[in-house]
Amino acid sequence: MNITEILIVILLISASALCIALIYFHFLIAKSVQSISSNFANLSIKINLFIDSAHEVSKNIDNVTNEIDIQLKVTRSIISDVREFANKLLNLETIIRDGIEEAVGPLAKYFRALGKGIGSFWKNYKK
Repeated sequence: MNITEILIVILLISASALCIALIYFHFLIAKSVQSISSNFANLSIKINLFIDSAHEVSKNIDNVTNEIDIQLKVTRSIISDVREFANKLLNLETIIRDGIEEAVGPLAKYFRALGKGIGSFWKNYKK
């Protein structure tokens, strides 16, 4: 055996070792890629679930907002009705007071005038 044959044997052994290492590392890389693919699939499922739940939350928020709008309209209507009723009561009080003042005012004026007239009559009668 000469040196070239020894070098060729070393070279063949090195090439075989390189092939074995290449196969092993190829297996590890494939396993990592498969793991990454699996993780992306799980992430995709979770993102789809998140999107679905976010869509449901959006629908629920829209429903709640619509209900709040309806309740606000009802509340505004009730407040408006109460305000109108209070104004009618205040106007009724004003109408009654004005009616009484209009009826009693001249009557009181007549009684004062009658009292002054009687007072003048007695004053002139005593003279």
